Amino acid sequence: MLMLIRSFPTPLNQLHDWHFGDSITHLDGRPVEDIIDLYYYTPEADTTTLTIKRKTGELVTVTMNPQDIDAVTGCFAPMEFKTCAAQCVFCFVDQNPKGMRDQIYVKDEDYRFSFLYGNYITLTSLGKRGLKRIIEQKMSPLFVSVHATDIDVRTRMLGIKKRMDVVAIMRELAEANIEIHTQVVLCPGWNDGKILEQTFFDLLDLATPANTDLTEDDGIPGGFFNMDEDDTTEPSGGVRSLAIVPVGLSAHREDLTELEPVSDEIASATIDQVTTWQKIAREKLGYGLAYLSDEFYLQTGQPFPDTALYDGFWQVDSAAGLTPRLRETWLESLEWRTEESELPKLPLTVLTSHLAAKAWKREFTPILEEAGAPPVEVIGIDNTFYGNTVTVAGLMTGGDLRRGLLALPNQPTRDVVFSPRVFNNDGLTLDGLTLEDLGADQPHRLHVGEEEGFVDFWAELS
Repeated sequence: MLMLIRSFPTPLNQLHDWHFGDSITHLDGRPVEDIIDLYYYTPEADTTTLTIKRKTGELVTVTMNPQDIDAVTGCFAPMEFKTCAAQCVFCFVDQNPKGMRDQIYVKDEDYRFSFLYGNYITLTSLGKRGLKRIIEQKMSPLFVSVHATDIDVRTRMLGIKKRMDVVAIMRELAEANIEIHTQVVLCPGWNDGKILEQTFFDLLDLATPANTDLTEDDGIPGGFFNMDEDDTTEPSGGVRSLAIVPVGLSAHREDLTELEPVSDEIASATIDQVTTWQKIAREKLGYGLAYLSDEFYLQTGQPFPDTALYDGFWQVDSAAGLTPRLRETWLESLEWRTEESELPKLPLTVLTSHLAAKAWKREFTPILEEAGAPPVEVIGIDNTFYGNTVTVAGLMTGGDLRRGLLALPNQPTRDVVFSPRVFNNDGLTLDGLTLEDLGADQPHRLHVGEEEGFVDFWAELS
């Protein structure tokens, strides 16, 4: 049932007299659970019939043009997501200290949000009804946290009581032509080595050969809201990608399962494993299937694979190939700006995490210097909030960044750039600070940078 949180725009509201508190219960006699139902079951005919439940309890039926659905969806209350009942031994939500915003502690496990926004789900709460709906409504692609295909290992890692065969569920989805992107959080002693090998080959069996050119648009989340009406290509079902990311361990693991970080030795061994497996996958499928997050290469000092080996960059949101893709994108921007004599003119100071600082100094600074761009001072900041074992930029807090900012000399005045990953959609850091809060009582000019468009962002500052 869809509830209105504000009245429809004119002339629709004048035509149907719909108001705050009214709800859509049925479309052409079919029950409507959420906005996905509304989109999926809206007919291509000239009219559709909606059953409206007034806030007074009165039921009325109205007829409208299906094309008007797009004009009114913003008037509905947002979908409430279903929460996760698993107790994963590595869950980062459980590693947050007390006293943060309520939203920080919420774990979602909703196949609808996986389809719409690319959220990873374990499938533990899917149920027969959810599986049937995914197949019926072709909710593709989905994003699945696998972690291990060995049933006993996965059961222990997820902290669940019921043994479930995730391979069997994904096979049913694959046979229904649902595309699946998967993820493994690598926990040494739990799912690395032979267990990781089994996971890869089980997923390889669920993958299908590439039947179209591999582009960055393939497999990217979007659901109904980003569908191209002119795209009639039949989607390819089965497992399309596997991201392998190292476990993140904060300093707040009291009373949690003891875990070890991914060491340099394990990271190197995993790179060797995955490099071999990618060759096997390419021979069978035409693409690499498994992709390591950038931390493995930055931690060990090994070179990144060529950008072509990331295929469609399907796992870039898991930081698999993010650094080399940004490097390539920035190079393209630098080339044309050099030709047009429009290079940035201001020097910058970048305050970020230690891992991101390593990426800057190793991959980004050299291409900027070679192009003749102004100097960029890159400073890695200790993560005192989560502990120094947490090194990614997206988990830097405002308090730590402000500490690094206040450590800068007052003169000369700098243009200081922060990663956009440290702020949420409301402009807040993990510890609830705004950019204005960070800049209080200090002389430097602060900016929230961009990722792919960084060179253009920098040039515009000039």
